Order: sequence, then C-alpha cells, then structure tokens
Amino acid sequence: MKNLLKLVSVPCVVVALSGGFAFAKSDVPAEKTTVETAAAPSDSARIDQLVEKGYAANNVTPNAPANDEIFVRRIYLDIIGRVPTKAEALAFLEDQAPDKRAKLIDTLLDSEGYVANYFNYWADLLRAKTEISGNGQSRPAGLSYAAWIKQSLRENKTYDDFVREMLSASGTSWDNPAIGYYLRDYGMPLDNLAITTQVFLGTQIVCAQCHNHPFDAWTQMDYYHLAAFTNGQVTTNQSENGKAAFELAAKKFREKQGKAMKKDDRKDIQRAFSEILKPVRFNNVIETDRALRLPHDYKYDDAKPKAVVDPEVPFAPGAAVSEGESTIQAFANWVTSPENPRFTKVIANRLWKKAFGVGLIEPVDDLREDTEASNPELMAYLEQKMVDYDYDMKRFLRMVFNTETYQREASAEEPVMGMPYYFAGPILRRMSAEQIWDSLVAMTVENPDEPDAEFQLYTKRQITEVELIANAVYDQKPGQFLRNGYEIAQVQRELAAELQRTQEGLAAARESKDPVAIKAASKEAQRIRRQLSLEVENRVFREGLEEKLTLVAANGADDDAFLADLLKTVSVENESSPVDGMGSIIGQQDGVVRQLVSAMVAEDQKALRAEQNEREVAERAAWGVNDKEAKRAYKIYDTIRERMKRAADIQSPAPGGHFLREFGQSDREVVENANDQASITQALALLNGPIIGGITSRYSVLGRDLKDERSFDERLDTIFLSMLSRYPDAEERKILKQAWNESDGTGSVQGLVWTVLNLREFLFIQ
Repeated sequence: MKNLLKLVSVPCVVVALSGGFAFAKSDVPAEKTTVETAAAPSDSARIDQLVEKGYAANNVTPNAPANDEIFVRRIYLDIIGRVPTKAEALAFLEDQAPDKRAKLIDTLLDSEGYVANYFNYWADLLRAKTEISGNGQSRPAGLSYAAWIKQSLRENKTYDDFVREMLSASGTSWDNPAIGYYLRDYGMPLDNLAITTQVFLGTQIVCAQCHNHPFDAWTQMDYYHLAAFTNGQVTTNQSENGKAAFELAAKKFREKQGKAMKKDDRKDIQRAFSEILKPVRFNNVIETDRALRLPHDYKYDDAKPKAVVDPEVPFAPGAAVSEGESTIQAFANWVTSPENPRFTKVIANRLWKKAFGVGLIEPVDDLREDTEASNPELMAYLEQKMVDYDYDMKRFLRMVFNTETYQREASAEEPVMGMPYYFAGPILRRMSAEQIWDSLVAMTVENPDEPDAEFQLYTKRQITEVELIANAVYDQKPGQFLRNGYEIAQVQRELAAELQRTQEGLAAARESKDPVAIKAASKEAQRIRRQLSLEVENRVFREGLEEKLTLVAANGADDDAFLADLLKTVSVENESSPVDGMGSIIGQQDGVVRQLVSAMVAEDQKALRAEQNEREVAERAAWGVNDKEAKRAYKIYDTIRERMKRAADIQSPAPGGHFLREFGQSDREVVENANDQASITQALALLNGPIIGGITSRYSVLGRDLKDERSFDERLDTIFLSMLSRYPDAEERKILKQAWNESDGTGSVQGLVWTVLNLREFLFIQ
C-alpha cells in the first residue's frame, strides 16, 4: 500500500455504496448505562473486541496496522480535511511518545480545521447554501445559517441540541440563524418533512407524500400526521405591520368609497409594500398553529380529501403534545429523544461511516423494518455510547479514531454490493473535492485552518445590513407604513413609464444587434431600478431609523446589542442628537444603508486592514522581498493567496467552473449530493490547470520549504512529505532522478510537484 508505484496501478474507482447490504437488527438503548470503570476495557478497545468477533464469525483476516506515515495523513484528512504540511508530518513522525496518536487525535479535534471539515460534511447533509432560498436576497440568511453551523461545531454543541434547535427554530435570521433549516425549503413544508426524516431518522418517506409507500409500511396518512407537527413553521416575506397596513388601506377605501378596493389599487399598494420589504425577504420563520389538510385528490378510505390532519407519530401513537408544550417543541423533543430508536442509530452509523467509508448499515438513510446491521452487537454498542456521551460528537469520534480497527491499513477492494463488510480496516477512498482543495490550500498559505477574516467581515456586513433595514421597517405603525406605501407606489408609477421606454429601447438594440446601444440601455435600466431602491431608502428606511434612534436615545436599548451598537455608531462628536449624527455619517450621498453599515463595521474593517498590513511588512522582511523580481513574485503570490481559501470560507457551493465543482462538490440541491467519480475535466485541471503555479509559487508554504533545499534528494523529500506524508523509497528516487536528469518538464521542482499531484496516491485516503 505504501509503495507509490504500486498505488499508481490501483484503479481510479470511487467506492459508491447504495443499499443491499445483509444486515442484522439491533436494539436501541433507551437510557444511559453506568460509565465503565477504569479497570474495564476502554470504549475503543471494546469496539475492537466486537469487530474481532465479526472476524472470527466470518473468517475475516484483518488488515495490518497502518504505519505512522499512513496514519498521520489519514487522520489529518479525516478530522481536519487536509493533508498535513511537511512540518506537521515531521513533528508526528519524529515524535517517540507511545501515546502520540491519541494526542494528535485530541489536537485535531480541538482545532479550527475540524470546524471547517465537518462544516463541509454537515453542509452537504443539510443542503446549506449561501443563497439559501435560491436568490441573492436570501444570502444574509444563508451566511448566518452557515456561521451558526460552524459555531455549533466550534463549541461542540451536542448533536441532540444541534438538531433540536433547528427543528424548533423560528424568528429572524439575525436573532436565530437556525431558521435556515426551514428557509432552505422556503414555502415547501411537506418537502422539508421528508428531508427531516431522511437526515435525522434515516428514513426515506418522500414517496408517501403522494401515495402509500410501495416498499415500506408508511402510508400517505402517516406522512401527513408527521408533517402536521412542522406545518406551523411558516416561512414568510410578509410583516405584521404590512398586513395591518393593507387591512387599514382596504378599510379606509371602503369607508370613503362605500365599496371594496379595486384590483388595480390593491396591486399598486401590494407592489409598493413588496418593494419596501424586498431587502428583508427570506429572513423570517414564524411559529403558527396553521392546520394541515389532506390533498384534494386523497384517495384512501381512512379520511376524506382536504380533511384536517392532527399531529401524530404513526409508530408511537402515545407520543402527543404535552400541556404547555407547542406542537413544534413536541416534535423536536420527540425526534431528538434517546427514547427515539432511529435518532441515535442514524447519527452513530453516520459518524462511523465518516471514519471508515462505509456504515454498519447501508444505505445510512433508508432504514426499514427489516434493516439489519453487518455487526448488530457493535451497532448496539455504538448507539449506547452515543447516549452515554450525551450526544457529544467529538467524544464519539475520539473513541472511533482511537480504535485499532480504524488504525489499520485500508482495504483496497471495493465492497461487494449486497454483501456485508466486516471492517478489516477502513475503505480506500478518494478524497472529497473539499479535501483535495483544502490540501492544496495548505501547501500554499500559512495557517490554512484559521477562519478567513475577510469572509467573516463580509458575513457580518450582510447580516448587519438586513437587521438595520428590519429595524427601520418592522416597527413602523400600520398608518405610517401605509403612508410610506402610498409614496413608493407613486414613485413606482412615475418610474414605470421611464423603465418601459428603456426596455423598449433595449429590445430594439438587441434586434439591431448594436452592442453600444445594448450596453447603454442596460445601464439605464439598472439606473432606474437603483433609483427606486434609493427612494425607498431615503423616504422609508431613513424615517424609520430616525424614529428608532430617537426612541432608543430616550429610553435605552433594552439589552438589544444591535441597537446599542447602532446608537454608539451615530453618537458623533459635535452632533447634538443621534439623528444628527446619522445625518453626518450619511452626508450628501444617496441612500442610508450602505453608509451606516460601513460605519457600524468600521472598527472591524480597520483592524482587518491593520492585520493585513502588519502581515505584509513581516513577510517582506522575513522572506527578503527587496528587489524588483522578488516584489513582482510577492504580488503574484498575494493575488493567488486571495483565491486559495478553504472551502468552508467561500461561497457555498462554489461557483460553477470552480475547482471544487469540477471535482464533485455537491450542488446542495439534494442530501449528500457530492460525488467522487473521476472525469476528464478533473484530469485536465490537475494536468494543465493553474493550481500547480500557486502551490509552487516562490512564497507558498511548499515553495519556501523547497527554497531551503539544495540537493535533488532534499527537494524530493520535501515534496513527498508535503503531499504524501512520507519519504520516497529507493525505487521512486531512482525513477524520478532519471526523469529529472532527462526531461525538461519533469526536471524541475514544478515538474516533480506536478508528477506527485497527478498520482492516485495523492488523491486517495489510504
């Protein structure tokens, strides 16, 4: 396994397992057992004992223990999602401590790299997207949700709390980012219920949304009973004062005209309200008692079409809403209870698969009445430990990674579909797209695991902007909101004719294929739309903020950190009031939002720039960036560095055409939609893409390590340690030395890196 030339011949196959395993049932522990005493075998050792029983019963020979070179690369990839740097690999390989593996596992689990790597894992499961509802207006909510997932991992939030907070979430994206779970399926509560059961209960009941399940016991009525629990979580773009303002408009019209408002008048006011609330769309989930009805074409004889369905757990009829407990709280508590057999089984099996490449139960998200685990006793033990550990995912992973079973060499053979796997060792897997990319990032930039400060500031700006606008509009009284609506409706009418003329001009320009006219007309159309946005800011948002600031200045912020920060920001020296201070910040510029947001994050922006400048000064001095050539190389590297950020710190998913997407990153449209299949575009990206220039840059981490090496052997050692976490063997040295001497392409540092980068050993986790 460790010989590079042997690995070159390993077929570039992706292990894709989906169903058909012969499994054995296991019972789920209902309550915690007594914690093992110091004299009892450790939890990791007990797992090994149970796996070994499977070896004996099924005539399986375990794989040999993995050497340190294999282990260090695997554990870095499995816990923090990237290969170790040369320095990290050597620190481990040269350590003589007998417990160095356990210590490294602890260090990695407590690192920011763990947060980044497991964010990618959960983002795939939860289909978390930066534009969470599919458009730019949902970006603040998507960023807020992603930040919440990362923080949950960072603080090691227990799995049951993590899930419970999502399932019971309501409010706004800035106050309760977990609402992203419902915003992800905006306006589709029935679809969201199918995702909930698949991800957290390992049960695919989506078929039962339309008809009784053809292969399982689920009925359509069962589906609707469950969906009735979550149907009250309403994703909405409306506001309470907006609804009240519309009712007020209808009432006033009726009193004045003696009849209902005309359809065109209703549309005008609704369009104006929509424009006012546009920036805060896709940021709200409200908890209601909205009833769920059966579909109009319900065809079974246990109820009539359109009948109201009560919340009920089909396979646990006694589970009901307790007194003083809301429907959604009851559902969230039931799903995450240790008494719920599926909840514990699914997460224990998922995390086992994350470590080994295959679950004890496959597929992990389609459990049925007859589903059995390949090792029932082991499955039951893992479930019991998850409960004993209070759903502490790090502690559970620590137990798994410290087993001898995990620390064996990987099995190169693809498991046979429909047959159990008895865990002679982990499965040989290709790295995920994120692991490949993040490994390249680690070869390029210092401290690759540190959260990207620029991305964090961008996230803060987006969330600050939407919360600022919400403070400007949500608390306006219905009468005030209505007056503003009438004003904006008038502006819309005035601009509509102008926009119509511009669009006609644009159509004519496209007809004549005049690029200059097309550009001019498009620019004019954008100006008109921007003018409408500015009118809303100047007429509505500014008025709302002035009133809010006056109120807060008089009465205090009432423990509202955001309003306290806003008040501090606009308390400008030499200005008599917060309103005057806001005016001073805005100055003569159009709009109010961008200027106020910039003022509110100014200290963060200043600190970031100071840190970047300080880093540049230190780097230039340490790296000897003095002459013209060095300065040019540093500038190029700095540009490369801006692009080389960990997958968790860029748009999610990455834009089309990005390296991550080419290598199979999920589009986050369905659960776990990533793929690790080889493709021509991947081969071209590695063979001919710009990546090689970045990682071999004069000032990259790898480039600076190589700069200190003079001989061919030293350089080869550095490249192998940086990319494969091992030294080359004698045969590899001989072949590559010959290529170095004979070929202009391979006979360079860049050529050597290119060669190793394109080896299957680099792409696979042994």
